[in-house]
Amino acid sequence: MKKITLLFICVYLILFTACAPKTESISNINKIETIEYYSIDEKFSNPERGFYKHTACNLGSGTGMLNEIIIKSFRNNNITLILRLFYLKDFKNSPLSTKALEDFDKDMQVLRRSGVKCILRFAYSESAEEADAPLHIIKQHLSQLKPHLEKNKDVILCLQAGFIGAWGEWYYSSNGLNNTEGRNSVLAEILETLPKDRMVQVRTPLYKQNYFQRKTPITEEEAFTLNEIARVGHHNDCFLASPSDYGTYNNATVDKAFLNKECLFVPIGGETCPPSGINPADGAKAYNEMRYLRWTYLNEDYYKGVNDLWIADGYMDKIIKELGYRFELVSGEYTSYVLQGAALQISIKLKNTGFASLFNPRNVELLLINNESGKKYLAVLNDDPRKWISDTEHIIEAEIGLPKDIAIGKYSLFLNLPDISETLYAIPEFSIRFANANTWDSTTGYNNLQIEIEVAESYGDATTKDINFVSVE
Repeated sequence: MKKITLLFICVYLILFTACAPKTESISNINKIETIEYYSIDEKFSNPERGFYKHTACNLGSGTGMLNEIIIKSFRNNNITLILRLFYLKDFKNSPLSTKALEDFDKDMQVLRRSGVKCILRFAYSESAEEADAPLHIIKQHLSQLKPHLEKNKDVILCLQAGFIGAWGEWYYSSNGLNNTEGRNSVLAEILETLPKDRMVQVRTPLYKQNYFQRKTPITEEEAFTLNEIARVGHHNDCFLASPSDYGTYNNATVDKAFLNKECLFVPIGGETCPPSGINPADGAKAYNEMRYLRWTYLNEDYYKGVNDLWIADGYMDKIIKELGYRFELVSGEYTSYVLQGAALQISIKLKNTGFASLFNPRNVELLLINNESGKKYLAVLNDDPRKWISDTEHIIEAEIGLPKDIAIGKYSLFLNLPDISETLYAIPEFSIRFANANTWDSTTGYNNLQIEIEVAESYGDATTKDINFVSVE
């Protein structure tokens, strides 16, 4: 009997030793490693933000098409946006031609190949004396443009309302559309035409308030829904140019307070112009105003007299860096030793030091990459980076399950904020770079979290989590 008992104990010990993790491994399980990240004071490009270049053409005329070499030169100088103003001068009383629509698609393809997006606008005239188009023509053109806007929404940052009057700024109109009824009719048609995950901008806060019959800003609960009110933002093409910004504001104090709340969730941007009845805005005033109003973009070239003042007084570099969003990693906590089929725990602290938030949808991804084989595993987190508002710290927390058959070994962990569209997803120029030292990988668009994760062998069952790493290669 004693021999049988002894034999049983020996067999048990052998099996336990074979199946159980080593003592060293047991001590490492659930061990948290903390990484501190260091921010950089560097100017660099990021998608959907910053200074833009103004470009315009008479659509369908065969002239003024985007030059890919020039657009790529913008990108090489950290410009990721253009304003693309399409004049429809040849179609004020007729449908858009097939060539005009084909030229539109060609321009969008140039942007795609160049790593650049556009702020889009359509207009029929470029002077107060020049005629615009009647409402039924505008509606016809929007109907024609609808499939082309959908097809090219990946490179459209947003659409400025346009169509009415000189430069599409809604002030003049030879067809009597420069009134509440006319403006509301055009805005309604635009909202119906534009892809639901893209936003339109109107020229003054009052235009939005009149359309929705509401003077209060949108709320956090309304933000980023497909409701119309959450899809209308603002542009100001006479920024700091007069006490009312040339009629942008009815009551500057009240309207700016409205925009301060609104533009947590919708875009605002524009350009300066020659000042009237006010001293030119110095860098400090412009910087503080853009931060308060949460500006995402600004014309680099107009008005030079004001922009050059910001260079002279030393504020331009700060404005370049902080226009739009600017994400910085602060610290991270990670389980650095994980068994196959178990869960990786992460807690990443970051902050947005830019003026504004993202407003187009974008995913937050983690990539676990084997240091030897390069094998990749991907997890899409539940976080919405549009909610990483400026001047605030944010925490990404998750438990992510590993596959049971993941190869044992050492892995690097990366954070990725790629473009959500299939056409741009794998293009690094359209992924978001964090403002940290030794994190950015320009060949992939990934941000290296500087943590090594060791995956060890496990004989237990896999842990199923709400979020799991999946093989991508």
